[in-house]
Amino acid sequence: MISTDATILRVSDLTEIGVHIERLEEPEWLVNLPELWSEGDVYKPLSKIRIDLQASRVLKEVTVIGNVSLSIQSPCSRCVEAVKIELNPLISLVLSPRGRVKDEEDDLEHETYRDDEIDLSNYLREQVAIAMPVKVVCGEDCKGLCTNCGTNLNKEDCTCDNERVDPRFAILKDLKI
Repeated sequence: MISTDATILRVSDLTEIGVHIERLEEPEWLVNLPELWSEGDVYKPLSKIRIDLQASRVLKEVTVIGNVSLSIQSPCSRCVEAVKIELNPLISLVLSPRGRVKDEEDDLEHETYRDDEIDLSNYLREQVAIAMPVKVVCGEDCKGLCTNCGTNLNKEDCTCDNERVDPRFAILKDLKI
């Protein structure tokens, strides 16, 4: 019922009962996400990608629900300590034959398919990319690094004079209102 790649569905093989797709993929499966493979190593994959989906068909409409989960690591944007992040984007997708739905629609939960095979790989990768945080913080109370000496203020205090004033605004310091 499923091809050798578990993310490719054959519409003619699906029924109302559907199929359960459960698969583990290597981190390299997300090769199209530059955030995971850039030289700066902003994000580092820590686990395999777990794909758990239920796909069914009613008439010519295919429904796919489930989730994709993985662990990644990224430095905190304030203190640069490593932070483990669990990504678990929910998948909720309805696919109709091309031409039955307006192709101009920008509905993220509705796609079209052509022919008898549906490759879900790009859609699943896209959902992982959307789930990735823009800014990673180890905790809301993270104090970050000292801008003078670089000390992690979560671990120790520094003796720097943090009262430095930007020279462009120094004249305003003595202004009396």
